[in-house]
Amino acid sequence: MTPRVARLASIAFMTLACAAAACGRVSTAEPTLAASLVPATATTASLPTETVPAPTAAPTGEDVLHYHLRLEYSTTSDWSTLELLTPEHVLTMRLVGTLGDPANPSAGLAMMSLNQPLADSKAGKRVGLTVDYALDSAAAGSSLRFRVRKGDINSSAVRLSLITQGEATLIKEVNHKGVVANSHGENALEFDITLAQLGGIAPEESAASLGGYPHLLWAFYYPWYARSDWSSAQLADRPPEPYDSASRATIERHVRQAKQAGIDGFISSWWGPGSDTDRNLTTLLDVAQDEGFLISIYFETLADGGARPASEMVRWLSYAIDTYGDHPAFSRIDGKPVVVLWATGAAPLDEWRDVLVQVRATGRDAFFLGMGYDLSNLAVFDGLHEYGVFTYKNLEQVVADTGRSTRYYSLLDEGGVPKLWAATVQPGYDDRLIPGREGLVQERDDGAYYRRTWEAALASAPDWIFITTWNEWWETTHIEPSRAFGELYLDLTREYAAKWKSE
Repeated sequence: MTPRVARLASIAFMTLACAAAACGRVSTAEPTLAASLVPATATTASLPTETVPAPTAAPTGEDVLHYHLRLEYSTTSDWSTLELLTPEHVLTMRLVGTLGDPANPSAGLAMMSLNQPLADSKAGKRVGLTVDYALDSAAAGSSLRFRVRKGDINSSAVRLSLITQGEATLIKEVNHKGVVANSHGENALEFDITLAQLGGIAPEESAASLGGYPHLLWAFYYPWYARSDWSSAQLADRPPEPYDSASRATIERHVRQAKQAGIDGFISSWWGPGSDTDRNLTTLLDVAQDEGFLISIYFETLADGGARPASEMVRWLSYAIDTYGDHPAFSRIDGKPVVVLWATGAAPLDEWRDVLVQVRATGRDAFFLGMGYDLSNLAVFDGLHEYGVFTYKNLEQVVADTGRSTRYYSLLDEGGVPKLWAATVQPGYDDRLIPGREGLVQERDDGAYYRRTWEAALASAPDWIFITTWNEWWETTHIEPSRAFGELYLDLTREYAAKWKSE
């Protein structure tokens, strides 16, 4: 199976798995809220020719006045979600611990979710998350508004406390029981928690450690094309002339076109030792060195419908660091090669933690960027990115919240290490010609959608910006010159890159 086919199969599996995660709805008795949860175990323009920059973080401190709040969210239902409807008051959040054994829990700033098997719910088992908030001091006297949803069985509970000098003072507890009429099985309850009592309490003053990363614009790059691919009926668009990804002339053209559009580097899809993407990466790095361009890899996590075995991930990451980490064109932060990880959510966070511990135990290390806007990822990875953003209904709000939370994460992190925020821009999406896909589409609207994603990204104060993609033609996310769009997307990229880098 070629890397391209394997990746399409993996994405199809992820799509089906998400669709299959429907929640059952039945009912039984319920235990009281646990007093505490189990702590988590964590952790302008193109570049000058023939000059490959070595990005170095230059951390700076920013004194921030904030309140330390603790939210305990739990459920005995088979599924539940908790939305924070006023996330603008929160500077950042951090996962502190979990209760029980929730299935695929998530902890984002605006949305948290809990699931467990129906049998466990019927047995009255409780699962939960504890998160800490750093609340903007200006929010004292206002309210936080929440919406909790759950299955028809049992209940969900929310406790909010103020933490001062390590002591917790309960602000409010809300228990949502039973079934809400005409709720179509979602049983939504909205409620406010007033913060009036904070008005008489002095906020904490802490220094937020900000990364000081140089602005870099990257594009996801796919070095997997053979000339025969361009005759495929699954392609909605094509480059002006067919090409072979193994051709040095092709790679030179791509790098020069990208540089002229203000792009600083490619994140090249990588399918492990000995693959076509591995062989082509060698050429890409050598061309990038000659052209003053940066390269990182997009570590393809999925295989055979799920995450790769942990042992294989350790072996592949070790190989990549040993083989490419010292190449002059391979991007590094503070001496560590940058490795961008695709579909990190396919493996539990604890598994990723173990993988990275094993890699580092051998004397190897890298700067790892996890995928997705679940802020609990920041306990393990050095920063966050997303690949596809077209499925986010309120993209602007999600990106703003995630960017702010990543930037101020050090307020709640005992190590105080700054994290990197990479916002994503995307021209569109269309997988309707690919067999086995859902047929998702995001129209390009003559560049209007690309502009929208750029405006959202810039408003989030990103350290880096990722473009999805340079040349993923199968999913129609390419900005590379094409028969249908010409150089429209390179022109738009050049315009926004110059705007961002001049700030």
